[in-house]
Amino acid sequence: MRIQSWNIQSTRGCDGRFDAVRIADVLKTDGIGDVICLQEVSRWFADYGGDDQLAFFSEAFPDHLAIWGPVMSRKPKGQGRREFGNLTLVRPELLEDYRLHLLPEPVVNGVYQMPRGCVEVRLRYKGDVLSILNTHLAYHSQGERVAQVRFLTELKRNGLGRYMANRAQSGTSAYEVLVDPKHYILCGDLNLTPDSGDYEVLTQEGMWQDSWTHLYAETAHAPTCGIFDQDQWGEGPHCRDFFFVTPELTNDLEKMYVNQQTDASDHQPIYLEIREE
Repeated sequence: MRIQSWNIQSTRGCDGRFDAVRIADVLKTDGIGDVICLQEVSRWFADYGGDDQLAFFSEAFPDHLAIWGPVMSRKPKGQGRREFGNLTLVRPELLEDYRLHLLPEPVVNGVYQMPRGCVEVRLRYKGDVLSILNTHLAYHSQGERVAQVRFLTELKRNGLGRYMANRAQSGTSAYEVLVDPKHYILCGDLNLTPDSGDYEVLTQEGMWQDSWTHLYAETAHAPTCGIFDQDQWGEGPHCRDFFFVTPELTNDLEKMYVNQQTDASDHQPIYLEIREE
């Protein structure tokens, strides 16, 4: 199974131009994934290109289902409701279920904040269920980001608990008992770095495994932003986009890599391949 993740900055490239076609072309040229996780997708915001990017990517990848997770839906100023969030495109034969989650937004005085969310898709995988969490965490406040990290970790713990539980089997309709995930992948622009305290909250307290360090223990993380746009990223090239997995899934990891050639966004697309046999 191949998973792509990319913060597309509402299709704004490092040349300042909004171009959804350019984003789609990169994803297709790199090899279309079974699951495509996009962050910073916009609909009808004049500041973010003024177009309906959900409609565009739904049409650009007709062999995938579009699972849209807006974190806001504001009154129109023109053609349609202004929305912003995360989009997961998934091959329909894989999809068992999906959930949308709003992340904690604790008050942080004097700091820019926007609502944050997570799109969860649940896929059939090796006779069990695999959950892929596509998210974009807070940038301006580490405290806000840690609250969101802990929320996602608790979501994982509860899901694994239900997977192991002896639950009532007689439910129907909305009470129908579905198989909960045995495996989890957390991906996206997490706005943390490998040397930060919130990274330790994920890996030590949350027991998430960093796919890159598992596969390439002797190699520093490949940079995922700041390669081309050093106006926004004055610290230069560094990593803040990840695939984290639950420990049982590490044996299935085959390959992870970063496309460091494209400047179609301020972030680079990242890719993970996992064994299906």
